Amino acid sequence: MIYAIVALAVLVVGILIYLDMQLRILTPAGNKLLVLEYHSISTDGFEDQITISKEKLITHLEYLRDNGYKTMWLSQVDEFQKLKKPLPPKTVVLTFDDGYKNNYTELFPLLKQYDMKATCFMVLGRIGQNIDWPGQYVNDTMELMTKDQLIEVGSHIEIAHHTFKHDNYTKISFEEIDADLKKCNDVILSENLNVFPALAYTFGRYYRKKGEKQDKLYSILEQNGIRYALRIGNRINKFPLKSFYDIQRTDIRGTDSFADFKKKVRFGRKKIF
Repeated sequence: MIYAIVALAVLVVGILIYLDMQLRILTPAGNKLLVLEYHSISTDGFEDQITISKEKLITHLEYLRDNGYKTMWLSQVDEFQKLKKPLPPKTVVLTFDDGYKNNYTELFPLLKQYDMKATCFMVLGRIGQNIDWPGQYVNDTMELMTKDQLIEVGSHIEIAHHTFKHDNYTKISFEEIDADLKKCNDVILSENLNVFPALAYTFGRYYRKKGEKQDKLYSILEQNGIRYALRIGNRINKFPLKSFYDIQRTDIRGTDSFADFKKKVRFGRKKIF
């Protein structure tokens, strides 16, 4: 009896997964929003969870180009959202978190070469500095872009929010979150920067469970002019968007194989089943 129940449960799960994948495949292309998440780029072949080699990044960009994908800034996606219009087929948003200097030295020339666009989520309180936040995959010798570099890349890289000093918003108070966002807006004004009002949650962390905390967070974001907030979810978003503060991104790791990358582009995640 127990074995029969287990077998039935496995069958039901398998059917649900299959139907989910078929729905994703059959959903009209203009009703999907794929957002890919990158971080740092190396020139010496080094790769880890947040660092991809320049050579591998080139293969990604060429794959997207050769397979008809169209890169957009979030601000361009926003225009379609406002009009409730479908996106062009195979729209993809390339995002790069933190604002590393190598996004200027390596990514920017590649985007010009391939005529592509990307959105960079910048830690706005650390412009022109070295990173100073803890993490398994970062070190304090990594430089961030300067103000002049942020301005120069504007033809191909759109700048957006990644908090003031890379705080995890689930680890600080709501008052501190509000102050953090206000500091970001102060920097934007004082430095006369063109920054699109979208936020990538650091570490992908936010209040996922519906309830009082999530409502409070979303209210603070709205009060500070944030139009969109992005997390990690490894899913392709349905479009037009219904919820603006939990847009899902697919994280692209330097350790991913090319086959992994292609699956993530098609399905939003590496593990199909």
